[in-house]
Amino acid sequence: MRLAIVLHDRAEWREHLLPMAFTRPVGDFRLGVLTLQQKWQLSLDAPVSFYTEPYLQDKYRGHADAEEYLVLRANICPTAELVESLRGLAEESLLEKDGNWIAYRVKNWTTEPDRSALNVCNFEGEVPCLRFLEDIFLQNASQIVFDYDLLTQGQPSAQLHDSNTIIGDKLFVGDNIQAYGCTFNTLDGPIYIANNAQLEQGCHLRGPIAIGEGARVKMGAKLYPNVSIGPKSTVSGEVNNTVMWANSAKGHDGYLGCAVIGEGCNIGAGTSNSNLLNNWKTIKLYDYKFNNWRKTNRYKVGVFMGDFAMCGINSSISTGAVIGVGVQVATSNIIPKFVRDFSWLTDAKHETYVWNKFENMLKERAIVIKEPLEEKDLRILWEVFCLTRRDEFSQA
Repeated sequence: MRLAIVLHDRAEWREHLLPMAFTRPVGDFRLGVLTLQQKWQLSLDAPVSFYTEPYLQDKYRGHADAEEYLVLRANICPTAELVESLRGLAEESLLEKDGNWIAYRVKNWTTEPDRSALNVCNFEGEVPCLRFLEDIFLQNASQIVFDYDLLTQGQPSAQLHDSNTIIGDKLFVGDNIQAYGCTFNTLDGPIYIANNAQLEQGCHLRGPIAIGEGARVKMGAKLYPNVSIGPKSTVSGEVNNTVMWANSAKGHDGYLGCAVIGEGCNIGAGTSNSNLLNNWKTIKLYDYKFNNWRKTNRYKVGVFMGDFAMCGINSSISTGAVIGVGVQVATSNIIPKFVRDFSWLTDAKHETYVWNKFENMLKERAIVIKEPLEEKDLRILWEVFCLTRRDEFSQA
């Protein structure tokens, strides 16, 4: 292998991106249409691997032997200008912006760049970056545009049934799409619909929007700009400024906005989240790295749900809420602004979700959705359970 690209996130900054980064490297985050790994692989035409937390490396492979390594900070989002600079980055060089490294290209693998030994190049363009959770939905619209251009260049779009209304000319339709009686407005941004997606009658979409492979948009859904729905996910109701990863479901009416929903989540019928405070103050968000509240300096921030988090019917979710991995919530009260990973929260009790019960739930779920439960995924979730509940183990 001549060149290997490595997405590097074994760093303290990744803690700002928990709980989303508990179960995957940052380089596997999906925003726009593709994951960051997929974007870089297609843009730079080279295999991409990960340098991430040790417990994730069994599933997310590390670097292979190569003649050269191009190491990228994993939370950087690609732009056309940045891709061009990386293609031209010379051997034994470091690309940086404002004193922070973006990438380095070396012959011998090293986990950190040695600035004194490398040719330092300054990048003058924009460097979109996922520093905090809210950056995932804030960067999503521009990444939909980037991915649309990347994926559609020279590719013919399939045609939709005549019962649909198409406004504008930035619509790309994959193969085997079912869509009848829907509206697609691309005047403000493109709409990308991947293969095997299903859009039921009466759906209204206003781009930029990305619908993943095998996803389902249910009858009457209203999808506003800056929405990405991951592969095999289901969505209904009203959705705005939201990124939903794979195999999750918001299958009924209710509002979801300024949100990031992990993989395998379920949002009960009638659930809505708040993304604006009644006093019109800026929003604070729980930050795992600080173990405290962080000022976002933003007026609109919704909810962030880690993988396999689920909330019951008619749930009301607070403004700027962080719900951890593996959480089960079924309460008539407003869901708190922070729900710790592997919590079982009802009106009657708030306790730890017992691991055996959580594992059995995943096995039942795998049977219902007819997808295997991988042992590697279970090991990652067990590691996260231990990391987030270590205080209970120490008291046992």
